[in-house]
Amino acid sequence: MNPLDSRDKAFLADIQGQLDIIEPGADVFSSLMDRLREGLRAERTVAYGVELAPDHYAASFCHGSGFPQSSGDLLGTLNGFLHQQPNPWGYFDPARPAPAQRNRALHFRPHAESKPQETPLHDARAGAWRRLGIGPQELVQVRERVNEGTVTLYRQLKMEHMFQIRTLVCEGSTLLAWVGALRSEPFTPQEQRLLQELVPLLQRRLELETRLREAGLLGSALEAALEALGQPAYVLSSTGRVVYANSAGRARAERVSQYLVQAVRRHAQGEPLPAGASITALQVRGLSPHYLVVDRSAEARASTRVHLLSTRWGLTGREAEVLEHIIQGTSNKAIAARLGCAERTVEVHVTHVLSKAQVESRSALIAKFFQAS
Repeated sequence: MNPLDSRDKAFLADIQGQLDIIEPGADVFSSLMDRLREGLRAERTVAYGVELAPDHYAASFCHGSGFPQSSGDLLGTLNGFLHQQPNPWGYFDPARPAPAQRNRALHFRPHAESKPQETPLHDARAGAWRRLGIGPQELVQVRERVNEGTVTLYRQLKMEHMFQIRTLVCEGSTLLAWVGALRSEPFTPQEQRLLQELVPLLQRRLELETRLREAGLLGSALEAALEALGQPAYVLSSTGRVVYANSAGRARAERVSQYLVQAVRRHAQGEPLPAGASITALQVRGLSPHYLVVDRSAEARASTRVHLLSTRWGLTGREAEVLEHIIQGTSNKAIAARLGCAERTVEVHVTHVLSKAQVESRSALIAKFFQAS
């Protein structure tokens, strides 16, 4: 195998430099396609991702260079094609690419020039079908799928007479991106190797993007799980900072934060947990210890019920405070003193709470409060 020349090495260094400056979470390929086309001596380059919906495929992204269509139009064309395709639709299965094809640069003949009995690979040798991970029993079905679907797409994009080098950038068995280059003349082994050298660069960056998306998903899952607890729940740092609180926890945060901080510190020192508290250590690589704290005390349960029923009844923040005092049997005068407002103001709030809860007296409100599911 010939070593890479200075031009190819400069190209790889340039791609690595561009990948390094693209902001995490940004589209990786939108700014790379022109440079990939130039470096691979291609007429066109394209990269796309595939999402697997329950009943069809969809393109998660699509970027091209050298096409008469914009990337947006390419995405629309690809999605229109994918929505109608069976599983799989061509020489690879996007749900689980064959191991022989993962992260490997392959060179394909033009679709219009491939004979049905031959492998589509341009550099065909013995066992070429095995290089696609396609067994003898699947050949006829694969050819039929390609002829019915993929050729139509290639004709639509005027690619049926173009040679192609492409790779399936994968993480394990998961397809991260299809990346390829096309031109009217065959690609050289050196250009195929150059695409192969690009694979680990693209793979590392796409794996980073996957981790970022998973972190967002896990964050949403954590929030949903803590809300479902129905009890005040917090994620605290080892210094006592509240990193996250569910809605029931936010309603009590000012009153219980110091209590929770002390509970976490005692727990870290090996002391018994306080009654009504649940503390679980969270270990994340690169972070100091964090703790998931659930407050199950009687006061917390009452506060949580106030929060939930206030939301259900549409109470304002001040009305929710008044409700909490009412169920404790506190008089209007005492409520006014605790809230620092006029007794007449408290009377107005009480009237609003009774109306929104659809009861006529304080005793009926207290009964409904404790009987509500």
